[in-house]
This record gives sequence, C-alpha cells and structure tokens, in this order.
Amino acid sequence: MFIPFGPEKGTEKELTYGCRCEDIELAKNVLKRRKELERKRIYQIFDRESLLNQDLLESSFDSYVPRTESQKSAYKQVREFCDTYSKDKPRNLLLTGSYGLGKSHLSSAALKVLIESGYTSIFISVPKLLTKLKATYNKHSEFSEDNYLELLEKADCVVLDDVGAEHGRDPSSWATSKLFEIIDSRIGKHTIYTTNLGGKALQDKVGARNFSRMMQKTKVIAISGPDHRLSHFSQEKGSGVHE
Repeated sequence: MFIPFGPEKGTEKELTYGCRCEDIELAKNVLKRRKELERKRIYQIFDRESLLNQDLLESSFDSYVPRTESQKSAYKQVREFCDTYSKDKPRNLLLTGSYGLGKSHLSSAALKVLIESGYTSIFISVPKLLTKLKATYNKHSEFSEDNYLELLEKADCVVLDDVGAEHGRDPSSWATSKLFEIIDSRIGKHTIYTTNLGGKALQDKVGARNFSRMMQKTKVIAISGPDHRLSHFSQEKGSGVHE
C-alpha cells in the first residue's frame, strides 16, 4: 500500500489483516485451558452435588450384571442413549421397576460416560434434593435454592432418581410445585427419570401436570426381576446351620 502523507510519505507498506499466527495459537490454548477447567468443574459438581452413595459412585456399565431379559434390554437401551447422545436432539428416559433392579446403577453409569465425553451431567435423588432445597431457606445455608435450580436447568443431562418417593397427591403441595419447576426447566434437554412406581401410581403421586411434562419425548424402560441386593442374603440364609 502506498503511503501518500506523513513521516513515511512516498513509501509502500504491506498490511496484515486479521489475527497473527501467534494470536490464533494463543486463542486456541486459552480455549483448550478453558475446556480443561470446565471438565474439572463438571467432576466437582458430580462428586459434591450429585448426592450419590458409595455404591453408585463405583457403578459403571462394566459392573452391571443383568439377570433377566428386561435387565439386558434396559442395559442395551441406556447404553444406546449414551452412544447416540446429541445436544441438538434432546430425549428422555424413564426407568421403572421395583427395588434392586439396577435403575440407579444404569443411570449413574450413563452420566459417567457423558461426563467423560465432556457433557455437564448431574445425578440427583429427588427426595434428597427436596431436603436440600428446604435447607436453603435457612439463612446460614451455603447454597441458595437458585444455585441448585440453576445447576439442574443448565446441565446437559440430569438424572432425577426415585421420582415419586416423597410426593403427596395434592397438586398444590410445595414438593409437587417444586418438581414441576425442575421438570419444566429441563424441556429441551436430556433427562433420565427413575421410579419404583408404575404409570398410574406415578401419575397419582406427582400429579397429572408433572406426569405430562415427564412423558414429553420420553422412552419408558420397564425393568423386572429379583432384587439383586437380597441375593446375598438368600444365599447366606440357605447355607446357614439349622438347629
């Protein structure tokens, strides 16, 4: 470019437009570092706020041992949920069945896979969550209710475990209203629900409005079989010495 005036009048300069190579590289490094920090934050949230017991903390797809055809089918469907996960195509799962069939195990295993893939995910036991939310009304609480609700709203995937365990039939109750607020905030994102209740019983517990929201883009996975947590008890009882 010819310089028509100024101290360098009469000379030509080559101008560089856009970012320099070193600036581009710096930007890439900053983004990489930001992703690493976000990944650490995800694990911290999972460890501290997921309210998982020790068994679930150690659960994985590899450690899940299906004993019935429905458990094998559940394993396959939850695994497929992870393998085909896309933020642009939100969908939900509802795992139903009695106690000790691996609903929470599979859900926790799914979140671990998603977290390892870089997605923000969190596991919350609904009864414990409601207790936590009530505790925030104490002025000395470390967290506010909004802290928890924002965490649930923004996560890429959330497991709401044991839905219906602490809800009355009154649609105007605090628990029912708060559950609706949480479920409604998850519209457009992936959510996994687990419950020990059947369809009618669950609807009666959480209310028609909550149940309707839960069923949007939701695949129901019914699991049946014996309670695996009682298998060791049965074996020990069978091998005992009778007087």
